[in-house]
Amino acid sequence: MKKLFATALFCTVFASAASAVTINFEDFDEGDVLGIGTDLGGGILADVTAIGGIAQAVVFDTASGTVSAGNDPDLTSPFTNAEDSSDRRGFGNALIVQENATGGPDDVVGGSLIFNFDALWSFASLFLLDAEVGTSATLFNGSDEVASFTLDRSNESETGSNPNNNEFTLLGFAGAVGDTLRIDFAGSGALGEFELSAVPLPAAFSLLLAGLGGLVLVRRRQTA
Repeated sequence: MKKLFATALFCTVFASAASAVTINFEDFDEGDVLGIGTDLGGGILADVTAIGGIAQAVVFDTASGTVSAGNDPDLTSPFTNAEDSSDRRGFGNALIVQENATGGPDDVVGGSLIFNFDALWSFASLFLLDAEVGTSATLFNGSDEVASFTLDRSNESETGSNPNNNEFTLLGFAGAVGDTLRIDFAGSGALGEFELSAVPLPAAFSLLLAGLGGLVLVRRRQTA
């Protein structure tokens, strides 16, 4: 019974704490188009769709000197936190709604990115790059909206065409659980990365309870 308890405890801890994954598109190449059944890494699968432009979700390389950065200097790394000027960081690949069929990655003015995941996930944070007032990020569980953010003057990160002053917006989802993520850009912009974790499995909790019950029974017999 003690072994059962230990196994249950391990499964519960593993499911709730050991499966945090950062989706940063680094496993893809500049210009890749993400679509149905995309493996985002860490065992996470999603149908990725785009609205606007030519309706493609395209990988954008934010490094200076790339085709992507040449098309849109607003999305060149590094970026400064729109709410904390001391927080400055680089991003590698990002995801955009593609504007044109030719010329390499270039984000459309307005558009949406939609991720339909194959399971429920617990969302921690999300980075938007060069995102204007009115841009929103919404998480759904089925048809129910569980978390939503809309950028205003306090956290918008649109900075014009100066590549030395680009910004990002950090949104905290605080563990909200959902299976569909939608980002609606009010103007140009990109998705930098997001972090999520596995939702603890009910089976693990059931196993934990069974182990606890067995351990109590063993102790009662020992003291009888």
